[in-house]
Amino acid sequence: MAASAEGIVRYWPSLAHEGSCVEISAEVNGEECLCLTACQPQGYVLATVSGQLLLLTPASVAGQTTVNSRILQVPRGVFAGIGRRVSSLFAFGAQPAEATGGTTISRVLCGQPTSEDTRSLYILTENSLQKWEISDTGPDKVLFECELGEMLRSNAIQAIWGSSPDVAEVANRVQLWFLDMQLTRDGTVILASVSDPGATPAQMYFVLATLPTTGDSAPSRLNSFSLVNYSVKYQPQDQVAALNYHLLVPGARGKSAYIYTNNLVVFATVSGFPQPQDKVEFQSPGDRILGAGCCDGQALLFSNISGIVMVSMVDVQASMDDSMAVEPSSRPESVLGGDMESKVEELSMSEDQAARLKGAFLHYCRRNEVQAQAIVDELFPPEDALPTEPGSRLDRLVALLSQELIDDYPASDPRWAESVPHDAGSSSSSLILLHQLEDKQKAHDYLVTFLNTVGIWDRLTSVMVRDSFMPTRLLLCEHAEKLQSAITLRNQHSQYPSLVDAALKRVLQQRGQAVPPSGLTPQDVFYREVSRIQDILEALVEYEEDAMAGDMSARDMVNLMANVNTIMQAMLQAARKLRQSKNLVYQAHVDTGVKEPEYIPWTASSGSRGLRSLIKKQHEVTVEQGLLEATDVQTRGTFYQQLMELTDLLLDGYICQLESLGDGEGDQHYRDLKEKYEADRAAFIRPLVEAGQHERAASLAEKYCDFSVLVQLCEDTDNQERLERYMVQFADKGFSDFLFKWYMDTGKRGKLLSQPSSQNAELNQFLASHEHLSWLHDINTSQWDKAHSTLKTLAEKETKYAARKKTLLSISKLAALASDQSQDSVQQQVGVINNELQLLFFQENLPAEVLQNKGLDLENMPVLAPHDLIQLYVGPENDRANEHDFNKALDLMQYIDEDDPAYEGLKLHIWGRALLKDDWSSISTDEPLSASSHTVFFKTVELAFKNGVDLQEYLPDVDMLLSSEELGALKDNSSFQYLVRAGYEQIQRVMTQE
Repeated sequence: MAASAEGIVRYWPSLAHEGSCVEISAEVNGEECLCLTACQPQGYVLATVSGQLLLLTPASVAGQTTVNSRILQVPRGVFAGIGRRVSSLFAFGAQPAEATGGTTISRVLCGQPTSEDTRSLYILTENSLQKWEISDTGPDKVLFECELGEMLRSNAIQAIWGSSPDVAEVANRVQLWFLDMQLTRDGTVILASVSDPGATPAQMYFVLATLPTTGDSAPSRLNSFSLVNYSVKYQPQDQVAALNYHLLVPGARGKSAYIYTNNLVVFATVSGFPQPQDKVEFQSPGDRILGAGCCDGQALLFSNISGIVMVSMVDVQASMDDSMAVEPSSRPESVLGGDMESKVEELSMSEDQAARLKGAFLHYCRRNEVQAQAIVDELFPPEDALPTEPGSRLDRLVALLSQELIDDYPASDPRWAESVPHDAGSSSSSLILLHQLEDKQKAHDYLVTFLNTVGIWDRLTSVMVRDSFMPTRLLLCEHAEKLQSAITLRNQHSQYPSLVDAALKRVLQQRGQAVPPSGLTPQDVFYREVSRIQDILEALVEYEEDAMAGDMSARDMVNLMANVNTIMQAMLQAARKLRQSKNLVYQAHVDTGVKEPEYIPWTASSGSRGLRSLIKKQHEVTVEQGLLEATDVQTRGTFYQQLMELTDLLLDGYICQLESLGDGEGDQHYRDLKEKYEADRAAFIRPLVEAGQHERAASLAEKYCDFSVLVQLCEDTDNQERLERYMVQFADKGFSDFLFKWYMDTGKRGKLLSQPSSQNAELNQFLASHEHLSWLHDINTSQWDKAHSTLKTLAEKETKYAARKKTLLSISKLAALASDQSQDSVQQQVGVINNELQLLFFQENLPAEVLQNKGLDLENMPVLAPHDLIQLYVGPENDRANEHDFNKALDLMQYIDEDDPAYEGLKLHIWGRALLKDDWSSISTDEPLSASSHTVFFKTVELAFKNGVDLQEYLPDVDMLLSSEELGALKDNSSFQYLVRAGYEQIQRVMTQE
């Protein structure tokens, strides 16, 4: 069957009869057709640019062949907005894609039958993978939709730009395209391209990722991820050509793949390590690749001129023999000599388990996979397939084999003849040091493949390394990193021969190998033992110290420091880049639920001789001596860049260690390590800040989230735009909270409250615990109800300053009046506030004599309770108290709860103090009413009566009053008793008349 872009479908029942076909017009409503996918036995799926899917089924009606069509019923809107991807698709593949801004379909594939009448369908769109189930009898279903963007983006960024100091900025610019997919037994392989348009020049890289899609639930992780060893220049104007790459995975296991475009085929590995770049170009005039497929595991291409072409990759792994060499030229005879078969058999039958595991690996290298598996199963029975205990026999043997591989002897070099152990293999037949290291690297990659293939990989747990347990898989990664560092050092060796040779000899002297075996050089001996490659870094620092302590010119000193920095950085950066790019390779494929031990990379080893200490020491030397002696701008710039890179290496080691501990906030060791990391982060970035190297400091601070540096830099440069960008960039890491707290701590509250509206939510959340400022933000954002409530709460809590409480209450009242609450609610709230303000009015109107006697100041007076105010108005401090003062004391009684046990006693106290203000013995009893009317007591009664005070409530019983202990000896004075009782009688008569 074939389809045109216009929806014309042609079906040939037999290709043997080209002229016999059926042609129909698919009901696509004028839409452009995108692709046609065989989905037998159901038929063929035709997709349009808008995402409409039709199932086309050949049928025979009354002896005539026809094609029936039906729309696949999918949830409404699943493909809303799908744009135009291709102009047409014929039997042998798509024409060049046309880039559009809309959502696009990249590929439609048919999966395996799920039952007799159902089949799975996979659809790759612009940012997701969908799996459907189509049926002849039941409804069509979408089983899952998996968003791929972030999953692949993060792995691609880590693999390509992970070691770049500006990786955070790159991550914001990176563009990702999904180009194609293929189904394998292990899942769905996705081909994607990625580019940083901001780079000069911009490159487009290609990645392959495998997702487990055999089930009905969306995959949450990748099974594998691989960076293809091929890239092209990327220009947006050439996007159509740049995205016209397709994927072919010929084998069922999906280990190897071919990426092809119109005139080029590139070989790639789906998982594991990238192979050396290998490609085939179709360069004949007029020739181009029209399509691709596979048959019996072989890749087939359909060429415009050559027709069907089979392409295959020379299996470099298959050429590995007992010597573990991956180069085809490394023949067994030239490496081990003698009878290879007998040597492998000898290892396989040995009682030494390490030798037998090595024998299994050699069988695997010779493509005797069945025999290799049998040896492994005998050593480690499959019934014990669950992860073993830490430091198990399995882990120890694998670690030993890995170390032997990276430390093996170049057996083909006759100078090593007397030093090579009897049962030693060799990963290289080369006589050149650099090639020997590269061959070891390839062989070590193959060891990882072997461990995966025979089922050992996911049974590994941990092994003892540097006095603590380390995940065994990460130890193997460490060995690969050291190989990469050794290769890097060897390349640096030619640039700094005298420096490296001096350090190298120092290492051998410390190891007791100062005199190499006959015929060998110190370089031969040193580079052979890759597992201890880090020793040269300590030797470089020691050599630098000794040289600088001697008679060395400033110029030579500067050059020496810069060279040591360069070598150290190159080695450690190479190790880190490999660790990051091969992150997925060295992960476990199954989650056992067992927590792995802490991981301390060798590049961050602790102790006085650890690399963390060496990096710190070199950083310190560069700051204190290098910058001091550097006089020209170029040299200082070099040192600043080296300081940035050394700091990056140091902090990256901390991050690896902290991440291995997981969310360990409750663990003291985690907290101590994090505190040490944060202290070193501040100390090592600070020199760049102080030197005005703002961009370098910002680059590190952004990568390692040193918000203190970022805020300080923005403040120093008055860069509000950058500050706002950080608020967005680090929104999930609490940058806004840190900034707000920094403003609080530095007293810059004006800046805190003048944040952009985009930060209102974060500022609201932060100010929730800072009520003394949140009301200002509430007023600024017209949240009057909230401002009123907060101010009232603050006023209730205020006890230190009465003036402040009055201000808070007054603004709270204004906020209530400005709010959108109902009139009744507002009046009720205002009434409560007015009552509180009245109490403060009594305090503000205390007599000046009282304030002076108590040492109080109206401006700084604390908030006084009603009890205290009453006492100040009627107590001995107010020696000149009159009826107005006592009347105020009576007014203050409304603020005392009547259920308060002190209520009645306080009332007696007020009237008792009023009685004691006059000399009653001098008052005549002839005219008791007129004679006593001038006393403070009766003046207070008269004033209270005029002010509408309920005397029945506030005037105590006369007997109780006259028996009060407050009166002292006065209560026994008969004249006093007479005068008061007479006055009470008159009061009662007046009140009765009223």
